[in-house]
Amino acid sequence: MASRRRKLEEEVFEKFSAGFIERLSRLGIKPMAVTALAFITALASAAFYYLGAVAPASYFLAVIFLALSGFFDAVDGAVARRLKMTSDLGAFLDSVFDKLGEAAIYVAIIASGAVSAFWGAFALTSSLMVSYVRHRAEPLGVNLKGVGFMERAERTILLIIASIITPFIKQALEISMILIAVLAMITVAWRMIYAIQTLRARASHKRS
Repeated sequence: MASRRRKLEEEVFEKFSAGFIERLSRLGIKPMAVTALAFITALASAAFYYLGAVAPASYFLAVIFLALSGFFDAVDGAVARRLKMTSDLGAFLDSVFDKLGEAAIYVAIIASGAVSAFWGAFALTSSLMVSYVRHRAEPLGVNLKGVGFMERAERTILLIIASIITPFIKQALEISMILIAVLAMITVAWRMIYAIQTLRARASHKRS
């Protein structure tokens, strides 16, 4: 059910972004270039988040670059499929740069002093664990895509909303970190339980 929901969301996104993807394809822009853009805009977002504590207006620029990073991250796979340039190397680099960019943003927010170190570190750890559990389960034949409710897209949306509010309500970013930390860890537990049940059922089926 969850994987079908996520697949439907991806299909809807690709339908709405089809024109942009087609333009990139016609210009001959390679998927890795889009992946690089996603990473660069994530670093730019991190830089503005770091400045946010002393210049609250920087949060609006941080949001713009964060949204661009999320968009490019979603588009690079679609461009690769459109150009028939999907590869294991591309998928590997996309995943690595995705996590590096996300980590840079959380580290910048923590380093700026805008949130407590505890909740910032908790949110970062929980976010990375959501992806780690999925990627660790996939080689075992367990598909966790769409399982849980605090994947990258949901975390990004929550952070964007909180960042827009923060210049007016300083606690908004801290609250978003708490929500991300708790809900992402629940997603980790949810995925672990799902994977355990799937692997146990498979083992029982083999024994019978």
